[in-house]
Amino acid sequence: MDQQYEDFKKQVKDSSDIVDVIGGYISLQKKGRYYWACCPFHGEKTPSFSVDKERQFFYCYGCHTGGDVFTFVQKIENSTFPEAVKSLAARANIPVPESHRTAADVRREEKRKEMYRINDLACRYFSACLHKTKAGLAALEYFHNRGITDTIIERFSLGFSQPSFNALQTNMVKKGCTLEQLAAAGLIRNKNGHYSDFFVNRVMIPIKDPRGKVIAFGGRVMDDGLPKYLNTGETDIFQKRETLFGLDVALKPIREAKEAIIVEGYMDAISLHAAGINRVVASLGTAFSEQHAKLLHRITENVVFAYDSDDAGRRNAVRAVSIAKKAGLSVRVLNVPEGKDPDEYVRRVGRDAFENLVKNAWNGTEFQIRYTISKNNVSDLAGKVQCVSNIIPYLQECSTEIEAAGYIKFLAQQLVIDEGLIRGEYRKKVVARSFRNNTVPQASGQYSKPVPSVLEQAESNLLLLFFRYSGMIDFYREILQQIGFVSPVRQSIYEKICKLENADFSMVKESLFAAGDADINTETARILAGEDFATDEEDRKRIADDCIRKMQQNFLQRAYEDHRRLADTYASMNDPRFHEEIKICNELRGKITNLYGN
Repeated sequence: MDQQYEDFKKQVKDSSDIVDVIGGYISLQKKGRYYWACCPFHGEKTPSFSVDKERQFFYCYGCHTGGDVFTFVQKIENSTFPEAVKSLAARANIPVPESHRTAADVRREEKRKEMYRINDLACRYFSACLHKTKAGLAALEYFHNRGITDTIIERFSLGFSQPSFNALQTNMVKKGCTLEQLAAAGLIRNKNGHYSDFFVNRVMIPIKDPRGKVIAFGGRVMDDGLPKYLNTGETDIFQKRETLFGLDVALKPIREAKEAIIVEGYMDAISLHAAGINRVVASLGTAFSEQHAKLLHRITENVVFAYDSDDAGRRNAVRAVSIAKKAGLSVRVLNVPEGKDPDEYVRRVGRDAFENLVKNAWNGTEFQIRYTISKNNVSDLAGKVQCVSNIIPYLQECSTEIEAAGYIKFLAQQLVIDEGLIRGEYRKKVVARSFRNNTVPQASGQYSKPVPSVLEQAESNLLLLFFRYSGMIDFYREILQQIGFVSPVRQSIYEKICKLENADFSMVKESLFAAGDADINTETARILAGEDFATDEEDRKRIADDCIRKMQQNFLQRAYEDHRRLADTYASMNDPRFHEEIKICNELRGKITNLYGN
């Protein structure tokens, strides 16, 4: 551990009062012990976002986001933990220590800073070429003819590259940039020792990170020339799979609408923004990635894919739906009629018609089913069987058996075949995949139901007691080693508290928040937001015993359900291990009855 850097982080945190910091972003109103506001991370009309000045943490009772001052800055600025620390250090005029960084780290950071500077200069240059050159008039007219107003041009910092192979490099060299730096940023290219501008006679679209820093460029021709689009190659500050075009301007609208619309290209996104639909981002023509899904899940739970309606676009949407569902997003897919892309469609029929498409978008799994049916010959039984086989992987992505059953019924109706046959095929594939991946359900809780509120409260209350009275942990350590916490996050919090045995409350809280784990920060804030236990030692023991009793009962019930399901699986396969699982089930049922009654 770098003690100098740890001391630096503590100094920054001590100098950053959470009420002052959050008050710089949103308006807070003091009511009683807490400060309140409408949450900046989800749309709401009634304030549910609270800030505790005394204990220096925030918590939203609406979206259940919480943490310390570092967590807030991370979320509000979409930054990493180190970036949040540096941002608050700059606010408090505290110099960042250099000793903990290697020479390579320093060189890498300097290179990134230089690349940001060069891209910013290039962005300003392209903007000036659009507005202040004769050749730029044609580009300006091109934008206006596409319904892109001056307001949108300014919002997206749109520009123009001159019809010259050295105009950019000549201008940038005068500003102190080297040819090597320009080449590293992807703005010029080297061919046999001769440098030439990469973008020539194109409208220019800066690509920015979520904080609005220019990290790359896209260039589009204004006629039928090829290639239609040119994009900066990947650099130290630009990776396509981690970048969503337009997120810097769409962030707030997405949070307010609780929904993001995802298109394939930046011109689609710009046209939708020009039409007044502002919750739109683009995946830059590249495949929608897991990184894109995770980035969106930090902002919203709902996404709508509005890809081109040609077969390539629909095929990409099918794949994107699976990735988004895996990340925990609720997914819908709209179908742009008449083979149009979103850009062309919204310019032809307007905002209301497009919003109506969004309103009537298909559920993601339904879209996958409909598309797969359209790509299979289902005129005979053999074709229908093959179609069902192709669709079952999408059914396996469903979050619950009830959801899968609903789509099985829908599929049976679409193919006009017996629902039971599809269900049988689905079950066989589920069991086969479990054995193939060696994931036959064990007593680990894989098939356990969502944690009921009574159990969640029991686990939270127990941790709150441990926060306040860490000496209680020893008494329950053995039983907790056996049953654990159902919530992985609360289990992590418990383990971290154990490592800080006999530490006072303030030290435990600081240690948890300092780790920079968003899930742990949120859950810690939620637990601490509960009522304190102003009780004597006997009452605390009684409350803890009751919490342990609820947790142990749930543990036994989950174990029983897991073994019962395993017994059912073995029985369907005529596997003799069925008898052993039944024996375990009977033993667990007897233990549950003896401890808790029927």
